[in-house]
Amino acid sequence: MSARLISHNWETTFLHLFEYAAEELIIVSPFISREPVEALSKALCQRREMRLRCVLNCSASHVLSGGVDGEAVALLTKTCPQTSIFHLGGLHAKVYIADRKIALVTSANFTWSGWLRNREVGVWLDEPDLVRDAYQWVQGVQQISTPLEEEDLDRLAQISATLQAAPAASSFSTKQKEATEAIREVLLGARVRAAQANQRVGGQFSPSMSENRIFASTILYLLETQGPLTTQALHPLIQALHPELCDDTVERIINGVRFGKRWKHMVRNAQQYLKRTGQIAYNPRRREWAIIEPEQTD
Repeated sequence: MSARLISHNWETTFLHLFEYAAEELIIVSPFISREPVEALSKALCQRREMRLRCVLNCSASHVLSGGVDGEAVALLTKTCPQTSIFHLGGLHAKVYIADRKIALVTSANFTWSGWLRNREVGVWLDEPDLVRDAYQWVQGVQQISTPLEEEDLDRLAQISATLQAAPAASSFSTKQKEATEAIREVLLGARVRAAQANQRVGGQFSPSMSENRIFASTILYLLETQGPLTTQALHPLIQALHPELCDDTVERIINGVRFGKRWKHMVRNAQQYLKRTGQIAYNPRRREWAIIEPEQTD
């Protein structure tokens, strides 16, 4: 059986998926809540050596609304010591993979609503080529995602809890703005830290080079997955994936002269770097950027 449609019994389906995971379980879901995490933790309690990878959308609106439960994520990291958590803005896909043998592609988030309340549909895959394609898609998504460390997760949970404890309705709006900005700082710091990990200049980290690296990898991902794109088309796609980096309120100013949005200037730098290194090319007639395919050799 290569694929079968699933439209109900989601709790049973996920528990069945967990049974197949002996070495690695991948969870790609914008939202995550405590109930499914507790079920997973119970299933993993005897499999301490298993690797767990989660790609979530930890944007401020998701964290503050409870769509991403910080305490639930913390529970995962305690249950499975080999847990890696990633954040990707704009994430909407839901993909679950057990040991590269089974893939579940569905509309269901890793939440109580996704399991028991919502009307969801999905496809259970066990055909090797299809599972491999799903796994490679996850690898590509992970490359442009932000790895979050334990301190980041603790901070996100703390920020959310502080907002929920806001005493008066009159102060909620102010607290929400402060919490939103604090979450953006956490995610931005984590993203730049990841890019800086293997890139130093004169023994010191270079934030501008780190941002260039982030934008370059994202441009390559978008051109590889969507084909040739104009700069105008690239901009909203990049901003959706990295809202923390693409702040429209920050302009590039030199000697008092404004040169437009800073992040768009960084995108241009990344495009020129990729062109200079022979990874992408620009078609002036179509005004599109495209991946340069490597020459085939006999």
